[in-house]
Amino acid sequence: MEKERRLSFTWNAPPSLPSVRGHHTRVDVRFEDAEAATRVSLTHVGWKEGEGWAEYYEYFARAWDVVLERLQRRFTTGPIDWRA
Repeated sequence: MEKERRLSFTWNAPPSLPSVRGHHTRVDVRFEDAEAATRVSLTHVGWKEGEGWAEYYEYFARAWDVVLERLQRRFTTGPIDWRA
């Protein structure tokens, strides 16, 4: 973690993809000042080839859009009540 600039972490596949669940990839989230806003970029690396990897990639190709939309919503409308 680089305060207010970058967050990096490892990630693994969801339980629905057991053939690749034990393998970890890396996610880098960067934050940049952009006038009256913050530009957020996400890079997910460490993909391999073989059984389950295409499904793993496709899963996150869809999931990160949802995650980033929720992150934006959190800062535009306030905290999300995850119990709802």
